[in-house]
Amino acid sequence: MNINNITLTFFPVDINIVKNYFISAIGEQYSMRNIDNYTESIRSYYNQQYDAPQIKFLLFSPKSNPHTTIMFANIIDGYVNLVKYIAKKYDLEYYSISIFDDSQSQVMSSCHFHYYSKNRERHLLCYQDPKWVFFDEGEPLWFENTSYYKQRIKKNRLNKSIIIEYLKSLGWDVNNEIFWLSSTELYEFSRGNL
Repeated sequence: MNINNITLTFFPVDINIVKNYFISAIGEQYSMRNIDNYTESIRSYYNQQYDAPQIKFLLFSPKSNPHTTIMFANIIDGYVNLVKYIAKKYDLEYYSISIFDDSQSQVMSSCHFHYYSKNRERHLLCYQDPKWVFFDEGEPLWFENTSYYKQRIKKNRLNKSIIIEYLKSLGWDVNNEIFWLSSTELYEFSRGNL
């Protein structure tokens, strides 16, 4: 699957833990259903319009890293406020990425990498508005190649290739088709008009 115009959140814990935290925190406001057709469901989320009338997100566990959980929402920011709320409430560690580098996108070109744990936070951001801007905050993580951040051309300091490299070093190879196959059933949470 081509990784463009996407926001994903990666939890380095089992899907049942993440699912139960979401149910506990937002169960009254959202409905949840299990999905059996794994591959088509993940692809349909990727192809959905971001202005869909119903807010939905999907939890899946990639076959390539089955003891972890991926969250994929149909809104541009990947439902970052909900993720932060749940992470803080349950001391849940996560990584979040967004890549918008398609000229057809309604969003400005940008790449974002965020890490959160109870004791540490790390932000990397590179975007064009109209000039390229690079921002980093927090101590670098063990897998980061900080020489990238010294590049003269700012758009080369954080880009799609670097984010994919970082995810791969964490065990999530998003360029491998096996990543997009779930090792368990999928869980879809939805809210809004049908």
